[in-house]
Amino acid sequence: MRINIKPLRDGSLTRKEFEFTTLISDTEPSVIEPVTISGEIVNRADVLLLSMTIEGVRNLACDRCAKEFSRLVSVPFEACVVDHLDNEDEEDDFIVCDGDELDIEELAVSMFILGFDSKNLCSEDCKGLCQKCGANLNEQACSCKEESIDPRLEILAQLLDE
Repeated sequence: MRINIKPLRDGSLTRKEFEFTTLISDTEPSVIEPVTISGEIVNRADVLLLSMTIEGVRNLACDRCAKEFSRLVSVPFEACVVDHLDNEDEEDDFIVCDGDELDIEELAVSMFILGFDSKNLCSEDCKGLCQKCGANLNEQACSCKEESIDPRLEILAQLLDE
């Protein structure tokens, strides 16, 4: 969705709200439902401030036990909208829009994907799978025997038992 920001820049509008949905399954296969993007652009003392929230449901597999689950992901985003940047190092804090239209959808999809967790767990206390037999330790106790300790390290094991 492209938003015309010319009325905000020239001062005839002080606020422009938006809300729409978009499907991003082409870019991110774990998101099969439409993602909701809502927010506003506000003109405060001739500075355009963009704030939005991107929300969607991801279908994931736990990184420890491989159980499939769904999680609502909500990514807040705020930035100033400018015509140009003198210093390219400040690019993270500003959105450059050299024309009269700002492409909110492309920006929102990028921010949503960047907001994903690097580790996906079905629960914080997930025990995972047994390394020997593959049993899901969240559902059942494993019947595997503990490996015997290397005889050279038995004295260290005795120290831990004390």
